[in-house]
Amino acid sequence: MDHEDVWRFTVEMYGRDGVAPLFLTLQERCGLDVNMMLFMFYLGRKGRAPHSISALEMAVKDWRDKVIIPLRQTRRYLKNQSRETAQALRQKVKSDELQAERIEQHILCDAVETIEATDPLAAAHAYLSPNRFDLTQAECDDAFDQLCRLMGLR
Repeated sequence: MDHEDVWRFTVEMYGRDGVAPLFLTLQERCGLDVNMMLFMFYLGRKGRAPHSISALEMAVKDWRDKVIIPLRQTRRYLKNQSRETAQALRQKVKSDELQAERIEQHILCDAVETIEATDPLAAAHAYLSPNRFDLTQAECDDAFDQLCRLMGLR
């Protein structure tokens, strides 16, 4: 899997109007892994789906829990610090967090075993489900439909 192609797709989709705020809301509300969701969309665009979403979740779990989430928490804490030096550190942590997100994508690319997808949106829809997140089916479906519309995938 081409790491750079995945990254370009991620940056393009995440940068579309309304996408980032919706992803961040889902991340805060229920712990959605934005990278994982975007990776599911990427695979679908390529006509592929992961053989096991759970296996991918396990592949990135430690990296997300021990690197990405602590960096995110540190960056958020620093946001309200008034010292100029703290804000300079926040920018460094923000850059490190982005690099950690990119490494997570590399982990996903290296770990994924794919199968042919007849529905390009099925894997992303399966990931965003009440089985994984503390959301109702209607909330999952609504968020999924909004993401698809905002990213121009429907």
